[in-house]
Amino acid sequence: MLVKLVQIIKNSYSEYELSSIYLNPSHIVFISEDASMKRHLSEGRINLPLDKHAEFTAIRLNEDSRLSAITVVGSPELIESKISAYIKKRLLRG
Repeated sequence: MLVKLVQIIKNSYSEYELSSIYLNPSHIVFISEDASMKRHLSEGRINLPLDKHAEFTAIRLNEDSRLSAITVVGSPELIESKISAYIKKRLLRG
């Protein structure tokens, strides 16, 4: 089972887009607040229908010894709670 999150990305036209992603939590190395993205939102650089108080989380992933990073919409606490809920479901099924 994968965790559904909303990723924010900058496209080739330097515009921000939202997309749903499904993430395998076993690949997560760590999560942290993405304060720069929040600053971009408050400064009006992100032209998306997001609440001005929206928060963002940077997620670092390890995939086959290759590190990558993504940014998702939601506070680190919210993202951690989604991951914890996934782990609890998995333990109950296993």
